[in-house]
Amino acid sequence: MARITIKEIAKKAGVSAGTVDRVLHNRGEVAEATRELVLKIAKEGNYSTNVFARNLKLNKIYNLAVILPKDNEYWKNQSEGIQEAAEEYASLGMQLSFYTFDRQDKDSFLTQSHIALNSAPDGVILAPLLQGEATMICESLHRADIPFIFVDSNLDNIKPLAFIGQDSRQSGFLAAKLLNLGYAKGQKAIVVKYTDFDSLNKTLDERIEGFKKYYQQENFGAELIHEITLEKDFVGLPPGIESLLGNQEPIHFFVPNSRVHQIAKSAENVIPRHLSRIIGYDLVRENIVYLNKGLIDFIIYQNPKVQGNLAVQAFYKHLILKTEVPPTHYMQLDIITRENLMYGK
Repeated sequence: MARITIKEIAKKAGVSAGTVDRVLHNRGEVAEATRELVLKIAKEGNYSTNVFARNLKLNKIYNLAVILPKDNEYWKNQSEGIQEAAEEYASLGMQLSFYTFDRQDKDSFLTQSHIALNSAPDGVILAPLLQGEATMICESLHRADIPFIFVDSNLDNIKPLAFIGQDSRQSGFLAAKLLNLGYAKGQKAIVVKYTDFDSLNKTLDERIEGFKKYYQQENFGAELIHEITLEKDFVGLPPGIESLLGNQEPIHFFVPNSRVHQIAKSAENVIPRHLSRIIGYDLVRENIVYLNKGLIDFIIYQNPKVQGNLAVQAFYKHLILKTEVPPTHYMQLDIITRENLMYGK
């Protein structure tokens, strides 16, 4: 007779696997109604604690090092997701230590990463925003036999325990499709990349690659895409826009990160809405403002809180349950508009 698993019990009861574990092993406080429901489902499913107990090392503390940026709302949400999930598994001995770094300072990333490694963690959750520096850190982790999980961004030729984030090329492909939605022929697209720490993140380049791939697939001319790099604090519209405005040509923008609000702000009261379509990433406060105003048309949402939550869950499976963790967990390519914004966070 097949035996029900903890994951299946959690799904049936509508609770987390950590909550199920606390009930089955009488650790931590759980609402009485939840406790009774979990025990009922476990009994009906012929659950046996033997398999789980063999893998569970009681009284062991598992220390996770979390290496994330500190100066961005997106990363704050990622951290919150990690913390919330860790609280679920705290009774099993999972503990977090955060090593936050300044995205504008490469040395900050390296310094915090080395401090994290010197703490000899049982696992590392890492945002590999700088390819070269992150590769060096990952090589050190491999040598120390410390498993690590990438969130948000992935690196080629590096084998983390798991990657949790979007397929960046496919998300860029989607952005190009949204930009051209409803048009009979390909539209001019201005791809704006701001020079800051994130501009070195290969994920942005992959999004732009995916954007171009859509144009290639649809046989739209490559000359329709204009890539522009602006300083991170640049105020205003990219140079050359005035000539397009004078010809009453559509002016469409794709910003492959969360800075899309800078373009939207500059376009307000300057570019007629019927001549503009603006697409970017992430539900940070500034983007929400301009999405509500109708100045940003589409936001591709990466759900950073869920990413963080899934990273901790993956370590729970790997370190405590001793079960296999899928090497890739692609997040949904959620499209947020003004109409469905209220359901997006």
